[in-house]
Amino acid sequence: MKQNKMIYKILCLSAVVFMALRTPVQVSASQATSYTYASDEDMNWERTQDAYLPDKTVTGLGLSSPEDLFIDEDNMLYIADTGNRRVIKYDINSGQVEGILENSEMAGPRGVYVTREGEIYVADTAAKAVLVFDRDFNLINKLTRPDAPIFADTNYEPKRIAVDGGGNIYLISEGVYNGVIQLAKTGEFLGYFAVNDADLTFSQRLQQMIFTREQLANLVDINPTVFANVFVDRDGIVYTATSGTNRNGMKKHSTNGGNMFKTDVWSYDNLTDVYVDHRGLIYTSSASGYIDIYSKNGEEIFAIGSYVTTTDIVGLFTSLPSIAVDLDGNIWAVDGTKGYLQSFKPTEYAQMVYTAMDLYESGLYEEAMEKWNEVLRLNQMSVLAHNGVGKAYLHAEDYEASLEHFKVANNKEYYSQSFWEVRNKWLQRWLGPILGVVAALLVIKKIVKIIDRKHGGEMERTWRALKEKAGGLPVWKDILYALRTPKRPMDSYYEIRRYRQGSVISAAVIYMLLFVDFMAYKTVKGFIYQTVKVENMDIGSIVLGFFALLGLFIVCNYLVTSINDGDGTFRQIFMIPAYGLMPAMIAMLTVTCVSYALTYNESFLLTLVLLIGVVWSVITIFIGLQTVHDYTFGETVKSIVLTVVFMIIIAVVGVIISIMWNSLYTFLTSVGKEMIQNVF
Repeated sequence: MKQNKMIYKILCLSAVVFMALRTPVQVSASQATSYTYASDEDMNWERTQDAYLPDKTVTGLGLSSPEDLFIDEDNMLYIADTGNRRVIKYDINSGQVEGILENSEMAGPRGVYVTREGEIYVADTAAKAVLVFDRDFNLINKLTRPDAPIFADTNYEPKRIAVDGGGNIYLISEGVYNGVIQLAKTGEFLGYFAVNDADLTFSQRLQQMIFTREQLANLVDINPTVFANVFVDRDGIVYTATSGTNRNGMKKHSTNGGNMFKTDVWSYDNLTDVYVDHRGLIYTSSASGYIDIYSKNGEEIFAIGSYVTTTDIVGLFTSLPSIAVDLDGNIWAVDGTKGYLQSFKPTEYAQMVYTAMDLYESGLYEEAMEKWNEVLRLNQMSVLAHNGVGKAYLHAEDYEASLEHFKVANNKEYYSQSFWEVRNKWLQRWLGPILGVVAALLVIKKIVKIIDRKHGGEMERTWRALKEKAGGLPVWKDILYALRTPKRPMDSYYEIRRYRQGSVISAAVIYMLLFVDFMAYKTVKGFIYQTVKVENMDIGSIVLGFFALLGLFIVCNYLVTSINDGDGTFRQIFMIPAYGLMPAMIAMLTVTCVSYALTYNESFLLTLVLLIGVVWSVITIFIGLQTVHDYTFGETVKSIVLTVVFMIIIAVVGVIISIMWNSLYTFLTSVGKEMIQNVF
């Protein structure tokens, strides 16, 4: 009797163990094991509050090299279990396997997509076909290679798939550079929906411009980057993920295949998947183990994850081939190597950000501002929140307040829009009085002239005497002469050469003023046009580069022209750039001042002013070298080229000497330490 009871207990225990092994194991976690990042005002990644926390870890499904995930309208998760040649249907809510799709035609499923009607599309690389099943797992169609002549040389090994509402199929095929393959529901080839641009190196771009077609045909083929994945959202919009580039690696396509994002979208260069949830938020995964979340406009919101790891830490992946997002906003990811599922649950902070974005998109700007202010209370330096509050103020026509938030967020585009409105209001208020004051001053000037004439022009003679007295000061006189030089360069430089006009002291003063002007141009332009912050500049390198470049040009030109029978002295060569750079100096000063009053749309004015100033200075200096050295046009060009070459040689020699000196210093230091250690 006891033996029977013992046998019964053993059988019951075995049954329990067997059932446990058959049931997927879900482990919930709440602590953050991976970091959340958001971009700061300089577009650098900074850690921020946790946007997502690891939630459920699902093991025991027996997955082998899973490659793709998809969540349907019923919140069912479909897993392309490639190594086991099957597709698993998993109930997210109950944590149970609802069905396993296996079929004799299925040889290597790598992509899965489920339509609203419940049809299951499977991209099978090994079978070289697209398999279509109904919701009961019955095979209803098998789409093999299209028979279109234009498709004859194209490799047909489907690895990722998406389907729009009209039944059009979008395929990513192994090794196909031509783009996303588009098929009709019947399997007819419709063309290539989209194609990536080829990333050319500098030498390849030169070859494209210079070589003939025959020469280009003999070169190695330049292939564009390949698509890694494709997705179609509820509105029928196609999204793609590209591996091999971090610029526009994720795209949102229009009906003709073009990219709908107005600005570049930056991502990791090893994207594996793209997914869009019911709110329009875009998610991408990378082989590095990171998951990025973007707004529907391509603005990056968060990044979660960490580098690929071989340790078993919840939320980190050895490989991350695919992600999906359920109806509750939870992210589901699969580890392609270890074969487990991991979900991430959005935190209250993330939900607050998403709610604010939804309110703004719905036109509820006041409500959105309240939410964004709540985000700012949690994170005062949140670029997203400052942009959100700024946009809300912009729509509320409180432009002054929006300027402050756009400035903190370093959002120059929207700052420009608000600034245009602020400037417009200022002009409407003050333009009339300003014109009135100017007109009054002109009238007063005219009256003063009339009165002065009646009294014999005494005031005018006094004013001329003061100007002549001021112009007679040695340095000031030479600086005024420098201002005249760009207007009449040939005459001015001839006088410098023949009559010794100008002075070294005035040229040195102009160089110092030029340096101050240049530093102001680099550091204190208006917010819209100040592209680099002062704290991010290497001021020492800028100062050293300015004076080193100027000094090298003067010395090298003197050495070159001395060898080539140039008539100019070192004193005259020292003055030539100083007097010739006056237009560039005035242009930089003008750009620096006017940059506070212009918007982005008027940037061409500053570019034009600077271009005119630089070109004018280059021409003036060229004429100065030609005149002072008594050269022909060709001889002047030759001397300038030799001067530049000589400057490069000296710079390279200087770098080599610096490196050798550092190595020698390190060697002598180590020898000295060794001697001290051994002797003492």
